[in-house]
Amino acid sequence: MTQAKIGVVGMGDLGGRIAQLGMASAPVVGMRRGSGAPHGVTLIQHDASTPWPTLFDQPELEMVADWVLCLSPGGRTVDAYRQAYTQVAEQALSWLQKVAPQAHVWLISSTSVYGEAQGDWVDESTITRPETPTAKVLVEAEQLWLTSPQPCTILRPAGLYGPGREYMFRQAREGFQIADADPIYTNRIHIDDAARAVVHLLKRRRTGERVADCYNLTDNAPAALQEVLHWLHQRLGITPHESRQLERSSKRIAAQRLADTGFTWHYPSFREGYSMMLATE
Repeated sequence: MTQAKIGVVGMGDLGGRIAQLGMASAPVVGMRRGSGAPHGVTLIQHDASTPWPTLFDQPELEMVADWVLCLSPGGRTVDAYRQAYTQVAEQALSWLQKVAPQAHVWLISSTSVYGEAQGDWVDESTITRPETPTAKVLVEAEQLWLTSPQPCTILRPAGLYGPGREYMFRQAREGFQIADADPIYTNRIHIDDAARAVVHLLKRRRTGERVADCYNLTDNAPAALQEVLHWLHQRLGITPHESRQLERSSKRIAAQRLADTGFTWHYPSFREGYSMMLATE
């Protein structure tokens, strides 16, 4: 019997890791404009925001039971987001309804769709109230899938960090401390844990377990930016030489729904993840 495949649209940092992990349990087909893909992935070079190839042209697309849409917009503009999320959704849905109406779609969205700003806790039941124009596009794409006849699950990663994603290290090395009196909460997940979470949920669906329509992908330890910077200053041997008032909004994102599936984090908080990164510098 031919084994059902996994399809990954978008083979950037996260998509490539998902594809690599997915190959341990099923053949993986990747779709991207570029030519790079993990060894063993059957790559189809195609712009997913344009009509998808027919099975006659690309028979490798047959027997894909799970499609992970892991797109990276070409910029921070609304147009770039619409191309990556809305246009890809329209083309993918049109193709799937004709070719594979039972295939499950996993849309990689973002926790930016939550609009809470006063340190509130949010979970998957929280109503999405996006604050930025690009986050509004993400909600539009989510709703397109959730109201479609195609089976789908929305996956909302918090801030990704890991090798090559060292924004907080750069912030710490600027040598400032935060003057805001109230905690500015931040949420993150190591990119390896994010990829593992996607494949974990995908495997559960394939073994007959129920999957929800949405999951937050974040670690279980939202932390104040003040705390994170102080911790990094200590580890890097930096003495802050100025104070900055940021006056940023913040929220705390819960991932209990993911934890309830039996997923375990390799990096349950920023301490484990950043410690690993510091050890390999």
